[in-house]
Amino acid sequence: MPELRLVDPNGYDAVTDGYLVVVAPEEAEAASARLRTEVAERHAAEHAYAGYCPRDYRVQAA
Repeated sequence: MPELRLVDPNGYDAVTDGYLVVVAPEEAEAASARLRTEVAERHAAEHAYAGYCPRDYRVQAA
């Protein structure tokens, strides 16, 4: 099963509490989309002072 993590524009894990999404291979695309939308938007909003934008985040397989 793939483990996905969200990486911020500076290359760091966007979620620092060890959060990884573990999904079945057929669900990886939907989980990746959820990370890029829900999680990236929330993280970017918390760091808006630094100019973070949700479009600059990427999802990596861990």
